[in-house]
Amino acid sequence: MSSVTAFITMGSTHPNDNGFSPEWVCELWEGDRAKWRLRSLQTTKRPKSFFPSAPAKILDSLKEAISVAYPGSLQKSGVPTGISIVIVSLEGSSLKKFLPRIRKLGRFDIHEAPVSWSRAYSGWSGKWTTSP
Repeated sequence: MSSVTAFITMGSTHPNDNGFSPEWVCELWEGDRAKWRLRSLQTTKRPKSFFPSAPAKILDSLKEAISVAYPGSLQKSGVPTGISIVIVSLEGSSLKKFLPRIRKLGRFDIHEAPVSWSRAYSGWSGKWTTSP
């Protein structure tokens, strides 16, 4: 069974302040096989899925999703895209090891929203766990 371990919200950056208008959500589903699911927040179009061929390809599949949402935005240029990317990754997400490389996507405003505290119930153990 898979579940969302990370999600990324993307949208137009405010031209003068530190905010943005959400337009897309990209969810990382992990379990037997990883999958990115890209959903538009502005239309009712069906979500599009991207399947990494291996765990090491999770970032490549994310870049593919970004290119679908914002064609041409990953091309090399010194000009900012006007797009913000907000990243939330839960404990155990495979995305965490790719964060240093995501930070190098130089044309985007990038914000990481790490989980600073969590409480989760385990159906296997019947116990709550908290971190940190």
